[in-house]
Amino acid sequence: MKFVIRDDDLNYFSKLSDIERWYADIFTKRIPVGFSTIPFVKKESDVYTEGSGEESAEYPISTNFELVTYIRNNPYIEILQHGTTHETKDGVFEYRRKRGLIEETLRGKKELENAFGDKFKNVFVPPHDWIGSHGVLAVEAAGENIIRGRGAGLKNFIFRSAYVGIFFRMVFFKAKHFFTGIIPAYPFVLDFGGHKEACSYRLEDTDIFSGLDYVQKKNGIFVVVTHLHALTTDKKERLLELIETAKEYNAEFVYPHELFV
Repeated sequence: MKFVIRDDDLNYFSKLSDIERWYADIFTKRIPVGFSTIPFVKKESDVYTEGSGEESAEYPISTNFELVTYIRNNPYIEILQHGTTHETKDGVFEYRRKRGLIEETLRGKKELENAFGDKFKNVFVPPHDWIGSHGVLAVEAAGENIIRGRGAGLKNFIFRSAYVGIFFRMVFFKAKHFFTGIIPAYPFVLDFGGHKEACSYRLEDTDIFSGLDYVQKKNGIFVVVTHLHALTTDKKERLLELIETAKEYNAEFVYPHELFV
């Protein structure tokens, strides 16, 4: 089985000291972490910004030189794209919008490539794990694959033969587990033709350890989602317990992009 750590919402306002505080010991274990990164954060973006910044001004991740330098020199960090600004407008999450996302996705991708070079690996994480069909097409136009929550296969539909096959596969999968009370995340990568997708568990999910056990039995993939700006001592202990359990299962700790190779 493959085990991936995905940490969301890294942005211009993130502190290098927080990465060190929560992940230094994990890096020491030679375990990689994928940081899904917001290319252009704003004060009004619905993420951690310290309450700082000017209204409507964009803060490119590339201008936090200390953070960028640290990441470039850390062999256990991989950068993923996490939207472009992570803004929710009129109650609509950024990648649920129905227009304008192709240009925005490419703009965000270029910023991450300029900032991090080959640390960025063409993997996209939708803000709030929500993405519409236009968002999917935008991600495909950027040549990226997707790591999302549990909803792969049923929450979007594009008229393509791969979508039809995956739709019925996911219906069968959910029906098979319906009477158990808890439906696990799908334990394998899904190929939609224009892109591939992997599903995730949030660190706070009550069934995360049973999910890990399920993936081990299937020899599949397991992705755990954390948030640097919301980590606590209790959450860190839970993450370490997951890691130790995965080690007992002889899991391979991989970079996020390796799920799609």
